[in-house]
Amino acid sequence: MVYKDYLKAARKHKITCEVIAEKLNEEKSRKAPNRAKVKSLTLNLYYLSGYVIECMVKYAIYDLSGYKSGDDVKDLNERELTYDLHIKHHRFGRYTEHLIRRMSGTIPLINDIKGIPKETVNIYNEWDAEIRYSYELKCNEIRYMRFYEYAKEIFKIIKNNTRG
Repeated sequence: MVYKDYLKAARKHKITCEVIAEKLNEEKSRKAPNRAKVKSLTLNLYYLSGYVIECMVKYAIYDLSGYKSGDDVKDLNERELTYDLHIKHHRFGRYTEHLIRRMSGTIPLINDIKGIPKETVNIYNEWDAEIRYSYELKCNEIRYMRFYEYAKEIFKIIKNNTRG
C-alpha cells in the first residue's frame, strides 16, 4: 500500500458518511422514527467518521514528511516514527502528535478542543476500530453527528494543507 491510498480511503469513507448522515436525518424526521435504525446508523456514522480522521491524519503525516509516493507505507522507519509502533494502530493517540509536529495551525479535536463539548472530545479519544462491534451509544446522538461534522472539517483542513 502506498500512502496516497489513505487519502483515497478517507474520500470513500467520507462519501459513505454523507449517505449515512442523510439517511439518519431522514429517519429522525419521521413521525415515528425507528429507534433501532437510528442507533445503528448513528454507530456506523461514528465508526466511519473515525476512519475519515484516521486516514487523513496518516495521509498527512506521510505527505508532510516528504515520503516517496511509490514507497510502501510499511517501510516508514524514521526517528521517533515507525509504521509498526505508530501508523499501523487505530487509536489516534498513537500518531496524531506526528501530524501536529508537521502541520501548523489548529485542527479541531486533534490539537484544539476549545468550545467542543466534552462528550464529543470523549468519543474522539475513545474511538478505535473495535467500535465496529459496539452496540452502545455512550452519549446523545447529536454528539456523534457533531463528531462527523468535525471529521469533515479535519478532512478539509488536511486536504488544504497537503498535496491532496
